[in-house]
Amino acid sequence: MVTRITGLASGMDVDATVKKLMTAERVPLDKLNQQKQLMEWKRENYRESSTKIVSFLQDKLGILNRTASMNPQKVTVTGNSDALTASASSSASGVLDISVTNLATAARSVSNSTWTEKASSELAFADGAARTVQVGSSTIDVDANETIESFVKKINDNSKTGVTALYDAKSGLSLTSKTTGSQAFNIDSQISSEFKLSSTNGTDAVLKVNGLDVTKSSNNFTINGVDITLKTAGGAATRIEATKDTDKIVENIQSFVDAYNDVLATLNSKVSEERYKKYTPLTTEQKAGMSDDEVKLWTTKAKSGMLRNDSILQDTLSEMRNAMIQGVDIGRVDANGKNKPLMMSELGITTGTYDTKGKLILDADKLRAAVEKDPDIITNFFGKQDPSTALTNKYTQQDGVIAKLKKISNTSLQRMADTAGTSKVSKDLTASFLSTSTMGEQLTSLDRRISDMTSRLTMIETNYYKKFTAMETAISKYNNTSSSLTGMSS
Repeated sequence: MVTRITGLASGMDVDATVKKLMTAERVPLDKLNQQKQLMEWKRENYRESSTKIVSFLQDKLGILNRTASMNPQKVTVTGNSDALTASASSSASGVLDISVTNLATAARSVSNSTWTEKASSELAFADGAARTVQVGSSTIDVDANETIESFVKKINDNSKTGVTALYDAKSGLSLTSKTTGSQAFNIDSQISSEFKLSSTNGTDAVLKVNGLDVTKSSNNFTINGVDITLKTAGGAATRIEATKDTDKIVENIQSFVDAYNDVLATLNSKVSEERYKKYTPLTTEQKAGMSDDEVKLWTTKAKSGMLRNDSILQDTLSEMRNAMIQGVDIGRVDANGKNKPLMMSELGITTGTYDTKGKLILDADKLRAAVEKDPDIITNFFGKQDPSTALTNKYTQQDGVIAKLKKISNTSLQRMADTAGTSKVSKDLTASFLSTSTMGEQLTSLDRRISDMTSRLTMIETNYYKKFTAMETAISKYNNTSSSLTGMSS
């Protein structure tokens, strides 16, 4: 390390002079750092875009693609509504007239009238020798000197027994099957004897459905896609009618439209955001001469428009709009025999003016009317898939909107991953970038160049100080010699 002599002999401010000289030398390094910062900001913008698309894929398209979302059903219960409750799955259909004769009950073993309260809480058959006893579908280990309370707890803690145990010192023991139906459960004779148990078999539910005698082992079952829970037996019949849940369909499609518009708005804002090229990233020295508010305002301008007119996002927007307006080929033809695809306008979905840049608008009343006229219209428009391109990211007119948008999104996410190293599956805005992407490799190269240039500048600065030190040393020697000569002549 060179010894720095800072103007003692010359009277110069060497540090200030070197600083000014290095400011000029650092211009190329500042440009590299600014280039790196711009690329990092651009990469962050890609990540914001990719997470928005991933969220759209997973949270909206994935959910909408389920049968329950595209084909929601509802049931109307009339007549003896106290007899049962009913709910519809996506496959519910038709009308069910149900009369309940008997409810399903569970098998049970209960201490009978000969039971008398025990003076001790110890099991009579826990006589100091460990053993196992059968309870329901499993066995229970009985320890030496096992108590009744601990024995009951073992039964309840063992999920394989299929039995619920309840003990009261005055009333005795109750063992109840966890399932209903006409079957008994096994109980070790030692337990029956110990607790004076009397057993009652379970019974099946007996009902008449649309004139047919039906037996069920449980009070909860499904018929024709309708989930039914029996509540009471006897009384008048109950009618269950399954119909299309139009309100739910409208809600689901409106949710899709909102999510689609949200993605569109995000991508449109990225590609149209103003770019202020004269606002370059600030250097450390520049920040030092500005207030925090000035730095914030400047940086906001500098970060603006990182993806302005970006080809990846513009292609994505163009393809998404095309997917919506292209229509879906469902095999229809017009009066002239020409193909007549199903268009989104038939569902009450339209685009706004040119200024809205592809934003969708839903007419709920028109959608309801379309569903009532054609119950399969939602499935046909959204859920159809062309099997010939199912394993690719290419879409055709035979693909429904969901298949098209998934393929478009996957293509966009792959391009962003290749370019910026963004994740194709993560919604996390802090997810790490892949270094093998194009921008990742460019940033690695920039880091290497910045490191090399920083080392080079350190050497240049050291050399400047060496030169000024040599100058100061020479002046000092000259001054000393001059002083000596002056002293000799006086």
